Amino acid sequence: MLTVEEIEDILRVGHETPGFEFKGPGDRTDSYFFGKIARAALSLGNLRDGGHIIIGIDDKDPAALQPGLNETQLESWTDYDKIARTLAVYADPPLRFDVEGMTLSIGARVAVMRIYEFADVPHVCAKAYEGVLRQGALYVRPRKVPETSEVASSMEMRDVLDLAIEKGVRRFVQTAAHAGLPLGPSGPTQPSANDEERYAKERADAWS
Repeated sequence: MLTVEEIEDILRVGHETPGFEFKGPGDRTDSYFFGKIARAALSLGNLRDGGHIIIGIDDKDPAALQPGLNETQLESWTDYDKIARTLAVYADPPLRFDVEGMTLSIGARVAVMRIYEFADVPHVCAKAYEGVLRQGALYVRPRKVPETSEVASSMEMRDVLDLAIEKGVRRFVQTAAHAGLPLGPSGPTQPSANDEERYAKERADAWS
């Protein structure tokens, strides 16, 4: 998780970046507000290396480090289990995240959610919320503008697909290795003389 100093450095940039989204104060139990958090989390989960949502900061003037969350709001955003259960309603597959409450240098309190990139397949919106979320939508953080939106171009879709393909290839290599099929630079390696000798000995021992 980021330190307070790192968070303040990000906020003082004065605007959102691809891996950071700011949300003003709100309570987890506010369905509309939670829908906006879920939308941001879905997009960051589809981003390479994931990202962070900083809750309690006015996105119009993040450099001011205000207004922060009141005690009730902060408590609602530090209950991991309740957040996870509600997020799971909107995300397929479920999102992986961490969350922590922090107090900034000026005394404002915020909740910081660390959203991890998807493990196997991209996250799709599993449930609609009128005006915020559309069921079946794939949310991303476009290169041109650091904000959450549905996939709207082939370039945005390619970024997500490239990440998914990389993960698929990595899983294949791991599975091949576990199956005893080591892979070389240009494909499966040819068995060595020692491998053939061991195989012949094991076969002979088995028959005997």
